[in-house]
Amino acid sequence: MRPKVAESWHTVCHSPFAVRLIVIALLAVFFAQAVTAIPQLSLTADEPVYVGAGYAFLRSGDLRMATQAQHPPLIQELTALPLLLQPGPELDSLDGWRTAEMSRFAPSFVAWYGGALDAVTFAARIPVLLLALLWGASLFRWAADWFGPWGGVVALTLFVFDPNILAHATLATNDVGFAAFSFIAVFAAMRLIKRQSWRYLVLAGLALGASLSAKSSGFFTALVLAALLPLSALFGGKGRTRRVVRSVLQLLLVLLLGLLVLWATYGFEFRPVPMATQWEVWREMRGHLAGGHTAYLMGRIEDTGWLTYYPLAFALKTPPVTLVLLTLALVTFAIRNSPFAIRHSQFAMWVYLGGYTAATLLSTVNTGYRFLLPILPFCFLLIAGLVTSRITFHASRCTHHVSRFTFYALLLWHIIGTIHIHPHYLTYFNFLAGGPEGGHRYLVDSNLDWGQSFQALKTYLDEQGIEQVWLSYYTYTDPLLYGINYQPIAPAPGAPPVLPTRFNPAPGVYAIGATTLQGVMLADPDTYSWFHHQEPLGRPGNGLFVYQVSPHDESPTWLAQCTTPVVPLSAEAAQEGFGRSDLRTAYFDCTSSWLYPNGAESPGWYALYRDTARSDDAFIRARLAESTPSYEQREARALPPFAIYEQVSPPALPRFTPDAPIRIGHLTFLGYTGAGPLPVEPGRTVEIETWWRVDSLPERPLSIMLHLAGSGSTPVVVGDGLGVPIESWQIGDVIVQRHALPLPADAPPGEYTPTTGVYWLDTMERWKVGGAQAGDQLTLPSLVVTAAGN
Repeated sequence: MRPKVAESWHTVCHSPFAVRLIVIALLAVFFAQAVTAIPQLSLTADEPVYVGAGYAFLRSGDLRMATQAQHPPLIQELTALPLLLQPGPELDSLDGWRTAEMSRFAPSFVAWYGGALDAVTFAARIPVLLLALLWGASLFRWAADWFGPWGGVVALTLFVFDPNILAHATLATNDVGFAAFSFIAVFAAMRLIKRQSWRYLVLAGLALGASLSAKSSGFFTALVLAALLPLSALFGGKGRTRRVVRSVLQLLLVLLLGLLVLWATYGFEFRPVPMATQWEVWREMRGHLAGGHTAYLMGRIEDTGWLTYYPLAFALKTPPVTLVLLTLALVTFAIRNSPFAIRHSQFAMWVYLGGYTAATLLSTVNTGYRFLLPILPFCFLLIAGLVTSRITFHASRCTHHVSRFTFYALLLWHIIGTIHIHPHYLTYFNFLAGGPEGGHRYLVDSNLDWGQSFQALKTYLDEQGIEQVWLSYYTYTDPLLYGINYQPIAPAPGAPPVLPTRFNPAPGVYAIGATTLQGVMLADPDTYSWFHHQEPLGRPGNGLFVYQVSPHDESPTWLAQCTTPVVPLSAEAAQEGFGRSDLRTAYFDCTSSWLYPNGAESPGWYALYRDTARSDDAFIRARLAESTPSYEQREARALPPFAIYEQVSPPALPRFTPDAPIRIGHLTFLGYTGAGPLPVEPGRTVEIETWWRVDSLPERPLSIMLHLAGSGSTPVVVGDGLGVPIESWQIGDVIVQRHALPLPADAPPGEYTPTTGVYWLDTMERWKVGGAQAGDQLTLPSLVVTAAGN
């Protein structure tokens, strides 16, 4: 590009008019993304609570529902305000209103609108979207003040295409409102510190009041201002005492104005003290904080939270471009003589960013990434500073162009990634989590499945021609309102607390939200364990899993339970879990034997103690490898932890089988594994498995023998045993007996011959061997014992 043309282009692009057009265009794009997403998202779990509580207050002045929502009423009132423009329900006609029970009031409130629910949802979400636009504009203004207009454009671009901000800007909840007002309050305080204007003092007070009125977390904004204003007065030279006194007075005025705004959102309630309901809200919230909040993290469900929850959420749900640029910005800041070095004007950002991060990490309430929204604009501010950083762009002419190209290429990648996930922004996870498809392994609830996918489910069912589903959900909105024909399953209202026949679900189509699939909101967190072992048909809206449960090709007929260390399932639990009372139940010690009822010619299930099933015992692993896992209870409750496996086909024959069946009393010898000419060293344990079929039922206890004899025909090692009691036998069963033979450390080298057979335990009388062999035992191929160390 010729110098004059380049200079002219640079002048146009940096003109105030051009920058304004770009900012307006970015905000318009943000609005377009959000406003086209809103109609495609069903009501989430919290929206009926906030909108219903706000509607109740605006219609009646009654604040009882505010305590149920556990937050101040400003955002509730704003989201409900558009509903007053059309006919709405009479409060007395709604279930739960007279007794102030939100669990009954919210569903009744939503159901009243029926076919108009989509329009009502759209109207209730628009005020939050407008607050998000105000938030974005404020971010641009702050970033432009510090880093020039293009720094502001970069920060705003990151904001406009951040999927997490878009996700909550499209919902009638208080997370965006709190984050926006909190940011504006700190921005106004920063301006007040720098310019000492009554205008910014009033703005800081109003924004603080709005932050206090938006969410119970608003008190943090007050704490930040309480620290920010006095501490900022310590910067500078002479007159420090005068500055401190002035800042304290300003702080008092800001706090007073903020409290007046908060009081105003309660209609200047005086009952018998100002804001009596607010004190009740704080008390409810303190109780909630003390009791914890049920959350899911990487397979675990806890009420007390984890220190790693929010760092992991930030790493997995923040777009990778933001993570990369934020890391670069922090590294740049840490370098000496960087223009990022803390200055007086940047003190506000670091006080909020550091304080909120610390408070979030220490919180026992792990509710989701939405708690991290307030720190995102401060992260964007840091990244915007890269635009003017000499370290980033000005090391040399060559690296200048490479750095800028890379920087804007990353921004383009960021934009494309967000556009790709439209309109399901709430389900966003980055590639570290495997994208939205893999996010459920790490986080659920408002991070992925908050009830927003009913619209997507309806579209999916219509496309697939599915007329009815079994549906698991936990929100206040009845899916019937979205035209979904369903049967409720846990924890949906009207459903049993656990899935009927959860070990063997009834045939049909099941739609299960990621939150309940992982066990959150359920009486039994493992209710849907069976589905963890299945591939879903589809993922409508990313937050729902749809499964097809087909009838068995051949109905299972048996349940074999390992008795070591305990029997996993009681008779009642087995009947309830499998939905069958006709299953044949057999018991065996899986550490010493294995039972194939009826030779596994018909399908069936195995149930084992969970640690036994997950052990590294090679014998157990080999037997279970022939079956498929179908259910797992991870922790002890009414039943011990257990695992269920389904056997659908007969096992493979043993490695060595006789040329013809060998009948030995009530059994037929089928073959063996483990014996042969392979060399072994003294002191090692040799394992040999013998396989037997039950041809008739014995009337007395017995044992299966296996002896290892040296050159003198005297047994060196005895490995007798039987892990399947004869009470469990039926004709046609196949028993695999495991014989462990620990060779003596002083066993001389040479050949050792294993022999097997059966004998009565009471008389020690051996059974006669039929077929081609004579006597009372079978001889297996010899083992070769080598010298120690060979």
